[in-house]
Amino acid sequence: MLFLSLLYVSIAWSSPWRSSVQLSPVISDKDNLSVLEHLKNLSSDQFLGRKFASPGSIESQDYLVSALKALSIPAFNNQYRHHFKQSTLFQSKQGTNVIACIPGTHQKDEYIVLTAHYDHLGTKRNKIYNGADDNASGVAALLLYAELLKNSPLKYSVILLFTDGEEVDLLGAKAFIAEQKNILSKIKVNINLDMIAGSKKTKKLRFLKKDLAQLLSSQQLDELTQLQHHFKTNSVIHLTPGFRRVKSVGSNVNRANWLMASDHGVFSKAGIPFIYFGVGTHKNYHSEFDDYANINQNFYLAAINIIFQQLVYIDNAMYEGVIPD
Repeated sequence: MLFLSLLYVSIAWSSPWRSSVQLSPVISDKDNLSVLEHLKNLSSDQFLGRKFASPGSIESQDYLVSALKALSIPAFNNQYRHHFKQSTLFQSKQGTNVIACIPGTHQKDEYIVLTAHYDHLGTKRNKIYNGADDNASGVAALLLYAELLKNSPLKYSVILLFTDGEEVDLLGAKAFIAEQKNILSKIKVNINLDMIAGSKKTKKLRFLKKDLAQLLSSQQLDELTQLQHHFKTNSVIHLTPGFRRVKSVGSNVNRANWLMASDHGVFSKAGIPFIYFGVGTHKNYHSEFDDYANINQNFYLAAINIIFQQLVYIDNAMYEGVIPD
């Protein structure tokens, strides 16, 4: 089995890292089983690779909406499905973002946006590209976070944005930014999860961050950096800043431009700070071998825990900055 109780990293309070902010507790074994079940389901043949504007995509949407309803997670602006069009010279296709929102306890009208794209590549040469790492892993994590945050909301409201069309020029993220101009100034940060389970040999969870100085004081930025360094040296995922500058495997997309490699790039272009978590490319990327059997389960469960702790830290740290002296 997975030896779940051995996976997690607690903060070594005797270490040089210090914070007045209490970090979240580790995620339970029950939560781990739930998130793995979501990942397994979403990357099954049932969804035929979740290709943009396909029957498998619609089934994926149904799955997400059902899961959110089962958890009593409120829909964003009173609807879960937010449609958009991709129009070309010869045809028009409909994409659909699935969006929910959990009100914050203190700053209800300001938002942290969590993103994970649910679309993938569909089928090629009669083989299903199930996209377990890319990106059923991020989607399943967001479903778990939805449950955790419903029971213990953050200070800021959290928008859970499951984007469509990431594999087609980041269409879903672009549609969200275009449709939500009235709240863009209220979005404090985007945290994007795209490929956080890796392959069997994956050893590092990488991250990219930009413009966090708009949110956090220099002291808080230093604390966050120290926390991330702690996770690099004291966890099974070896949290590491930056991505390898290589062209992606199995795709004509040049992922060397990591600033625009996934949905966070759209938020960044709109002036919104972000942190992007992912493993980068690996041998199963954009292939029929990216399935549930080939992910690194121990790595994945540790990753979702450590990402969640950083989310809670950022939420608390941002609020510290608005509390009157």
